[in-house]
Amino acid sequence: MDIKTNNQPRETMSGLTLSLYVGDKRAAEIRQQFDYLTDTEFEDESFISYKGHVYALSDFMRVNVEPDSPMAAWHGVAADSYFSGVLVKLLDDGDVIMATYFS
Repeated sequence: MDIKTNNQPRETMSGLTLSLYVGDKRAAEIRQQFDYLTDTEFEDESFISYKGHVYALSDFMRVNVEPDSPMAAWHGVAADSYFSGVLVKLLDDGDVIMATYFS
C-alpha cells in the first residue's frame, strides 16, 4: 500500500464561519454540495479542503486495523474506490494531516 502525504497540518473550517475561509460564493457552493445536512448539522460540521475537494470530517470512517498496518497511524478513511482513498490524522490542536492511499 502506498500512502502519500506532505505532512502539512491543515486548519479545519467550521460550517458556521466557512465564508470567512473561502468567501461567500465558494461557501454557497460547499453548502450545496452538503445539502443532505440540516442547517444546524452544517454549522456544527468541520470541513477540510484537500487537493481541490472539500471533505466533511463526518464523511470519514474510523480506521480500525492491525497495529503493524500502514494505516494504523491514521484516524479516518474516506474511500474513493476499492483500491484508493483519503486518510485523515487528527492533531491535538484541532488541525488535520491529509494523505492519499493506493493499494
